[in-house]
Amino acid sequence: MDDKLRLQDLDLLFKEEVAREPGCGHLLRCFSCGACTATCPVSEITPEFSPSLIIRQILYGQRAALLSSPALWYCARCARCSFQCPQDVRFLDIIQGLRAIALREGLISAAKAELLARGEGLIQELRAKMIERILAEGGEDTDPQEVIWSLTKKMDEQ
Repeated sequence: MDDKLRLQDLDLLFKEEVAREPGCGHLLRCFSCGACTATCPVSEITPEFSPSLIIRQILYGQRAALLSSPALWYCARCARCSFQCPQDVRFLDIIQGLRAIALREGLISAAKAELLARGEGLIQELRAKMIERILAEGGEDTDPQEVIWSLTKKMDEQ
């Protein structure tokens, strides 16, 4: 991976474009404290996902690299990042704005975006059912991995 920035690859107006997306107006307040990444459960298990890196990429103008990155779709939309930001930079809104730009520009098809959204919904449903099982009477000996495997097997059969 080439970490060098090349001026010819940068879109210096990209940050303004993102800031115009709904809810993204506070983007330029970011002072790179890293609170968003420090509280992100996804970045904890997927190191290539970093809210603070994504914001830096926006501010640096790395439009093409960012909008074509799978990292845009890793966000679980839990909003921890937004709640922890001392500058009220709403990363959840920013990721939604970036996704909308990528979709408008054809960098992802509407069909794939819909599949990803449905997948996120299934993951949330699976999580809720796992919690329900574990909290049920006698759930103290329940193995979360076994619950997830059994629930996904049932989902596959439907």
